Amino acid sequence: MVAKLHSLLSRALAALALCLPVVAAAQDPERELVPEQRQPLAFVSPTGFAPLGSRMVYAAFHAVHGQELWITDGSAAGTRMLKDIRPGFRGAFPAWQTAFRGRVYFTATDGASGLELWRTDGTAAGTVQVADLRPGAEGSMPGELTVFGDALYFVAADGRGGFQLWKTQGDAKSTTPVTAIAGGRAVVRQLTVAGRRMFFTATTPEHGHELWVTEGTPATTRMVKDIRPGTQDGAVQGLVAMGDAVYFAASDGARGLELWRSDGTAEGTRIVRDLRPGEGASRPAHLVALGGRLYFAADDGVHGIELWATDGTESGTQLVKDIHVGPGGSVSSPVVAMQGALYFSATDGATGAELWRSDGTAAGTVLVKDLQPGTASGSPARFAVIGRQLWFSATDGASGVEPWTSDGTAAGTRQVADLAAGTRDAVPLGFRGLGASVLFVADDGNGNERLWRSGPDGRVTLLGVPLRARLR
Repeated sequence: MVAKLHSLLSRALAALALCLPVVAAAQDPERELVPEQRQPLAFVSPTGFAPLGSRMVYAAFHAVHGQELWITDGSAAGTRMLKDIRPGFRGAFPAWQTAFRGRVYFTATDGASGLELWRTDGTAAGTVQVADLRPGAEGSMPGELTVFGDALYFVAADGRGGFQLWKTQGDAKSTTPVTAIAGGRAVVRQLTVAGRRMFFTATTPEHGHELWVTEGTPATTRMVKDIRPGTQDGAVQGLVAMGDAVYFAASDGARGLELWRSDGTAEGTRIVRDLRPGEGASRPAHLVALGGRLYFAADDGVHGIELWATDGTESGTQLVKDIHVGPGGSVSSPVVAMQGALYFSATDGATGAELWRSDGTAAGTVLVKDLQPGTASGSPARFAVIGRQLWFSATDGASGVEPWTSDGTAAGTRQVADLAAGTRDAVPLGFRGLGASVLFVADDGNGNERLWRSGPDGRVTLLGVPLRARLR
C-alpha cells in the first residue's frame, strides 16, 4: 500500500509539473492564462472511477485547482468539479474512490488535515471528511478501501499503530480500528473478501509477510499460517477469492513461489501443486476464477509462461494448453473472464501477442483475431468486461494503441476509434460502464490524458474542452 501511495503522489507531482505556467500566472497577475486553461472543463489525468447512482465520481487535475474530485453523468453539461476541497493550485489528491451505501468514499487532504477519509453524496455540501484519524498535517493515509459485510474497511496509520486495518459505517463514531497487530509495528495490505471472511496480508517483525484473516472484529482476526516460518517473508501475493477460499502465490522457503490455497485455517492452508519442483519458482500470476476452477499463468520450467487451471487439488492442476510449443511461453497479459470464457494476450510463435480465448480446454483455446497480422504484435492489454463486451487497448499497426472492443468473435472484434490520429498512441485505459455508455481515459494526441465517452450509437466524444497542446 505504501508503494501505491508513493505512486499516487508521484503522479500528482508529475501532473503538477504540467501546470507550472498556471501556477506562475497565479503568482504573477501580469502573466495571462490561455483561454483553454481558464475553462472549467480543461481537466486532465482522470483516475479512480466509482459509480454514484447514474453518475461517476473520479479524481482529475485542473491547471488552476490541482487534483480534485470530479463527477460526470456522461455529458459535457453534466461533467464538473464536485468540490474544491483544498482551494488553490495544490489540490486535495483524492484517491481510492469506492462506492458504499449510496456514497463514494475516498482519501483526500483539505490542507489543514493530512490525507484522511472523506465521503461524498454527489454534492459539494455533502462532500465531507469522515474522520481525522491522525490530527495534523501528516495524515493517516487511508488506502485499500474495501466493502465487507455492513462496513467499509481500509488500512490507515493513526500514528500509534502502524498501517492497521480499520472499518467504518460512514461517520467518525463508527470509524474504529480492527487490528493492532505486532503492537503497532505491522503493515496491512491486500484486502480480499471471500465469503464470510476477509483475508489480507500483514508484515510483522516476528513473522515477515504472511497471510491473515478476519470476520470483522479484533477477536476474529488472526494470522492464518506462518507459511515461511520465522522472520522471513512468505511473499504472499496476488490474492483471489474462489468461493470461501483464497488462492495466492507464496513461498515456504523450501520451494519457490508457487500456487497456494487457504480456507482460513492453518490446516487448510497448503500448496496446491509444486509446478516447478525444488527452489525454482513457477510464479503464478493473473489468477481468475471461472466456473468452479481457478485459472492462472505460470512457468513450470518446461513450457514457459502458459495458461493453467486447477480445481484446488494437486491432481486437478493441469496445463490448459501449450500455446507456444516449447519453453518460449505465450501468455503476456492479465486474464479476464467474460460469458463463460477467458480472454488474454498470447503468442503462438507464428503471430505476435494477440487476443486469445479459452473455455478451459486445449481444443477450446484459440486465437480470436490477429489484430496486427504477421509476427508483429497487436498487444491487447488493459482488459475490462462491460456487459457482454470486452474492452481493451491494442494496435493494428496502421493506427497506434487505440480503444478496441470484442464480443469474442473475429467479426465482432474491432477498433472503436483512432483518437490520436495516425501511428501516435492514445493508450486507452480505465474502461468503465455508465448506463449504455462506456467511459475511458486516453491521450488526445497532444500528450494529455483526457476523459472520453463511447455512446450507444458508437460515437466517441471528448468530455471536456479540446486542448491545442500539452498543458505545460
